[in-house]
Amino acid sequence: MRTHWNVSLFSFTGNCSGMQFLLLVACMCMAVSGAAQGKGRAGLVDPNLPEYHSQPVPPPHDRGYVMPDGSVRIVGFDDMAGMVAKWDQEFSRTHPGVKFTPILKGNGTAIPAITYDIAAFAPEGGGATLLELLPYEKIYGSKKDPVAALIIRIGHGSLNPAAKMSPLGIVVNKSNPIKSLTEGQVASIFSTGSGTGDVTNWSQIGMGGDLADKPIHPTGLYWDAYQRPEDPNMGEYMMFRKMGTFPGYVFTQNYEQYVHYSDVVKKVASDPLAIGIIALNKADSSVRVVPLVGSDGHTLTTGSVRDLTSNRYPYGRDLYIYIRREPGTPFDPLVQEYMRLILSRRGQEIIAQDAKGYLPLNAEDVKIELDKLDNAKTWAPRAKQGPKLNFPFPSPEPEGK
Repeated sequence: MRTHWNVSLFSFTGNCSGMQFLLLVACMCMAVSGAAQGKGRAGLVDPNLPEYHSQPVPPPHDRGYVMPDGSVRIVGFDDMAGMVAKWDQEFSRTHPGVKFTPILKGNGTAIPAITYDIAAFAPEGGGATLLELLPYEKIYGSKKDPVAALIIRIGHGSLNPAAKMSPLGIVVNKSNPIKSLTEGQVASIFSTGSGTGDVTNWSQIGMGGDLADKPIHPTGLYWDAYQRPEDPNMGEYMMFRKMGTFPGYVFTQNYEQYVHYSDVVKKVASDPLAIGIIALNKADSSVRVVPLVGSDGHTLTTGSVRDLTSNRYPYGRDLYIYIRREPGTPFDPLVQEYMRLILSRRGQEIIAQDAKGYLPLNAEDVKIELDKLDNAKTWAPRAKQGPKLNFPFPSPEPEGK
């Protein structure tokens, strides 16, 4: 093959300019690089994942998510457009006559779409916020299940700088020698009233030398989504899921807020006393990512691909599908079959191969989600209740994670 490659190149250069030759070489290098990356990502797919064997489903009708041309509307997270297109193609191949119209404009469109039957299901990056879920809960929630939508986890966040949903990380100035942090320490640094004592000084977590008795300068994005930060889910994720038992603890008054992660990185890089929360895919060489004590209580993790796919990293964020459920109504067979495709080896291969760099689930995680689907039959009618019985309720966290 190498001889053929060289002959082809030199044969071509006899009929082209030097610039054309350079362009050809560049294209070939990009092709080789892309093939290598694709092969590497394929290695992320668990060989124990179930194969997809299609089952017939009745064509959808009399539903709000069916468009005038008969296609099924999908609304939600725009970063999943590439995956959705391939899942749609695969489903239509195995179910002739079923077609889809994806309208993927962002996370904020997902829950309203399933609330009003505009979409059969909704791709979500990182999980819906409480504010987004409020109308759906008020219409369809019950005392037993306040979050009426069925929430299926389908993949992990990305470390690719181009992705919109990434695990969160803790960064410090490169001069800071701190070796690791626990989730409890992070909560005590960034929140107030955590019960373990607010940490406002580097000496409180054992730091000496130039940091002895110096104040900690916590920083990150605006935690309030109304300020329109680059990542509107960061604040709720940390407060409601990671900084104490739900509803967690509010950010400390010393927390310095920015709109963009790049500004947080610049702040930490220029301030030896700073510590920041950023998306890991926004970290660069000007700051240092602090290793965290993993979910097992002793392993240090930095949010590597292996850390994420094994669920060791404490601040990993995931991809979900939110599925509409109506009280007293059987679970939609078309949606159930589509989800079986996503949770199969083929469906997870599509995630692994996506250009945005999102990561597939392992076989153990997939089994948990498939069990949810198997148990999603007719949902019990809504119970009578007062308007405030269900609030606050936990921000959705995958069961068994």
